[in-house]
Amino acid sequence: MLKWRILAIAGVMFGLLGSGWAVAERQRAASQVYELRIYKTQPGKREALADRFRDHTSGMFERAGMTNVGYWNAVTGDDTENTFIYLLAYPSREARDQMWSELGTYEDFQELIIAVERDEERRLVASIDARILEPTSYSALK
Repeated sequence: MLKWRILAIAGVMFGLLGSGWAVAERQRAASQVYELRIYKTQPGKREALADRFRDHTSGMFERAGMTNVGYWNAVTGDDTENTFIYLLAYPSREARDQMWSELGTYEDFQELIIAVERDEERRLVASIDARILEPTSYSALK
């Protein structure tokens, strides 16, 4: 009899733990945000920027905890030959701010990106349009 009580209590405990995990996961997913960044490059510099993202920047983002969702070259619209677009994901807006702050402390980020973009002769980026996006309830990305 005692054995069955212990098994019943263990079953209830596992059920409660599983429910708690499911609720926590749903809340985590509900708070996830995305950042859409559209770069206009200096004339003719899109491929150099794409190479820098492939070879360096995307890895730095991962090291800071960001999720690389995707990178694109624009093929329609205005100024497509100088437009580079990417999407990042973060657990929350607060996490996003912390991750970008951490990224700014990386020595390789300062050397390969900040120093280059401050130098008029080597600059690749002309402008950045950055948007924080929160998924709708019916979005496939949550």
